[in-house]
Amino acid sequence: MAQLTRNNHHHSSNELLAHPLLRLQKEFSHTLNDFYDLFEPVRNSLLTLDNMTLSPSLDIVEDEKCFKIEAEMPGMGEEDLKGSFNENRLTIEGEKTTSKKDDQKNFLSREISYGHYERTIALPLSADVSKASASFKKGMLWVTIPKKQKSESATKTIKVESAE
Repeated sequence: MAQLTRNNHHHSSNELLAHPLLRLQKEFSHTLNDFYDLFEPVRNSLLTLDNMTLSPSLDIVEDEKCFKIEAEMPGMGEEDLKGSFNENRLTIEGEKTTSKKDDQKNFLSREISYGHYERTIALPLSADVSKASASFKKGMLWVTIPKKQKSESATKTIKVESAE
């Protein structure tokens, strides 16, 4: 038994080099197959395109009074969107669904993505989320979050007393 254990630890230099490379090759092959699956029969890729979780593109702007988030939410209306705060994190969600008219179409190519949009943004502690507002027009969502009023003194001193 000791001899088997000892022999298992002695690999040729080719085996040691091949093992990590084989793993890398398998991962690359798997990724490439996933990529090609998107272009295989359209009926298979349609299911993928209809059920994706998408991440909307956004810009975050800060000025002296507030933070502004501008998010692209193409193909949606305000009824499809939801925004929520949890602590100092803003989550923007939306659902972009296909039209029932699309069921009868014979797609030769399909690049428009459908599915659930979601993005969470961590905000600075100076953001006053209780006074946030949002507006939506032509596929763009704007969220404005005012900054909290600065206190008169940003530094507070504490008297240190002797412990008994």
